[in-house]
This record gives sequence, structure tokens and C-alpha cells, in this order.
Amino acid sequence: MLSTKSQAFIDNLNMYLMMSGKNEQEIKELIEELMDHLTEAEKSGRSINDIIDQSPEQYMASLKQEMKTDYKSLLKFLPLFFIGVIAYFLIGPAIRGEFELNIIQVIGMPILAVLMLAVYVYFLQNAGRKQYSKKKFFLGGVIASMIVTTLAILVIVVSTIFVKPFFVGGTTADIVVIVICSSTFVGTAIWSKMWFPIWIPAFLIIPDIFTRFTDWSVETILIISMVSFVLMFAVIILNILIQEKRKKRFV
Repeated sequence: MLSTKSQAFIDNLNMYLMMSGKNEQEIKELIEELMDHLTEAEKSGRSINDIIDQSPEQYMASLKQEMKTDYKSLLKFLPLFFIGVIAYFLIGPAIRGEFELNIIQVIGMPILAVLMLAVYVYFLQNAGRKQYSKKKFFLGGVIASMIVTTLAILVIVVSTIFVKPFFVGGTTADIVVIVICSSTFVGTAIWSKMWFPIWIPAFLIIPDIFTRFTDWSVETILIISMVSFVLMFAVIILNILIQEKRKKRFV
């Protein structure tokens, strides 16, 4: 069984290489080989520094240069990511019966998706390369999320206040958008073999559902929104803890 320090290094290396666009199978093979070396080294009293013979940051940077970028996987992932982000922003208004399009949305949403990807990739690469502690990782994640949320709010506010829509949907348009967006979330979940592309939007559209189908006050809807966010983060943290427990069980 690896020490806590070595396991943290393995996890950070895996995250860094994944966020650098390297091939998943090659990363898996590299990690398995490195774990074997670290296990043998620790049995003889040596540390991770004796194996990599340089700082963790330098070692990761050298691996990034040596390994080829998996452009084939990126070409599969990026369209799904951009479509998923756009679907997330469209499904809420459609559920509320307020779906409409304007030029700021058409231009701003793809740009927002690119900026979101850049912010999270930058954060996760730095977290892996610089070996963030759990507290620093959580704080960095909060800051990254705040940046992304601020950009999203900016696009929404500008598009709502300063620009008139060139398309205003009705009931049929709302249903079509909801079906397409829901199919996108399900398809992304199936492709990634993960549930979060479904349950994260599910938590976040709860206030939209209550807005559409109840006559509750704005204050009540705001409370529901806050509870939805808290529940979403609670599920995320619980999922992380479960994954960590499973990982320790099989190491």
C-alpha cells in the first residue's frame, strides 16, 4: 500500500495528464508502472523523490512533453462539452416558458463555454502540478466556479437588458428545447460513463420547475435555489468521499 504522499502524487499526476489532453490508456499504463516502482521503493525505505529524481512539478512537465496529445479523444470530448454547456443555459428558460434567443446569447454562449473550459483546465492543471492540498483544492475550485458563474451572469444580464430577442419561443419550442437538452445530458452521461452530466443540471433546474408550475413567491423560489445549490455541492462532496474510500480499498 502506498503512503499518503505517494498516493496524492499519483492522483495529482493522473489529473494533470488528463487535463493536458493525454491518452487515457497511456496514462493508466504509466500510473500502474509508477505505482509498482513506488511500492517497491517504499518497501526499501526510499521516497518518491528517489524515484523521479526531480521535483514533482518538473517530472510532470517532462511527462507532458514526452507524451503525445490525444487529439482524437479531444475531438470527441470538446463538441460534447460545448453542446452540454449551451444545453444547460437553454433548458432553464425553456422549463420556465421563457425561451428566447438574441444575438448576445448566440455569440456569448460559445465564448462562455470556451472561457469555462479554459478556467477549469488551468485550475486543474495547476492543482495537479503544484500538488494542492485538499483545502487549497477546494478553495481553488470555489474561486474557479465563482469566475465562471460571474461570466455566465454577465452574459445573461447583458442579453436580457440591452438586446431584444430575434426569436421568442412558445410551448412547442419549449418542449423541443427541453427534449434536446435532456437528450444531450443523457447522451453525455452515457458517453462519459458518469452520472454528473445528468444530476448536476437536475439539481440546478429545480427552481425553474417550481417557477413554471407553482405560484410561489420570489423569496420562496430563491430559498429553493439556495437549497438546490447546497444539495448539489453536498452530493459532489459525498461522491468524492465515496471515490476516495473505494480507491483506498483497492490500493
